[in-house]
Amino acid sequence: MLKKLNTVKVRAGIAALILTGGLLAAIALNNDSDDWHAGCISTPAAAADKHASDIAEARNALLRNGNDPHLGIAVVDLEACTVELSWKADQAQPTASVVKLLIALDLIDRSGVPSGSEATAVQDMLAASDDRVASRLWQQHGGPEIVRRQARKLGLAHTSPATDAGQWGSTRMSPTDVITVYRHITAGLSEEERDFLTEAMESAPRSAADGFDQHFGIPRAFPDADWAMKQGWGRSDRRRVLNTTGLVRIASRTFAVAVMGSWNETIDWPTATSALTAATGAVKRSLAASGT
Repeated sequence: MLKKLNTVKVRAGIAALILTGGLLAAIALNNDSDDWHAGCISTPAAAADKHASDIAEARNALLRNGNDPHLGIAVVDLEACTVELSWKADQAQPTASVVKLLIALDLIDRSGVPSGSEATAVQDMLAASDDRVASRLWQQHGGPEIVRRQARKLGLAHTSPATDAGQWGSTRMSPTDVITVYRHITAGLSEEERDFLTEAMESAPRSAADGFDQHFGIPRAFPDADWAMKQGWGRSDRRRVLNTTGLVRIASRTFAVAVMGSWNETIDWPTATSALTAATGAVKRSLAASGT
């Protein structure tokens, strides 16, 4: 009898372990699935101007270095679908490599999520910011028409291609329009499409394909947060361009962030990256307070 009871207990224990393991596996799968989905598909509610001091600090981070700085900031809480911060958010600025988001979205619209070597190439374009892939896709699919198609589709009111059709990095977008792109990624794409883009953006290495240290702004200001980013750097119209954009999760809340800066080309890269990272740090304090 005792042996029988022990057998029953063993079987019950095994069943419990199987059940627990199944639940844990299900939870793990659920947590790993569609991490960056959010429901902010409609236009976010207007800014409440509750972080004026942080915006002032972000501006000062750029102003104190001179070289004719331009700064634009837009941050949206994708859970509440509200504007968290906004400064000159509707003023168009050169995108540099941030336009690669539009190139990737246009490709998905045309032929679906890429596979095989093309998938690897597009992920390299997003994660390592590989310019060779961007230039090839730009030439293959109409160059400036890529920007125009996406602007029409997504309602990007302050987005336009460069006057020189070959200079995709001189595409101009406002911070608000960049946020609209991230809202589309998180709320308008299928899970497969969203995962394809965000998995590349989550895995952005410190050293980009051209050797540039792309861990400025968001990754440096938010070292303990989850992020999926697309950075931009380069020169346009005799100005040095540096943009940090992406999705950031703090305390279970998800934000879309765009901090876009440019200076007279006389500024050096270390000074520019330090200034933009300091400006992003001011944004971080606002988001940390909102995310708790």
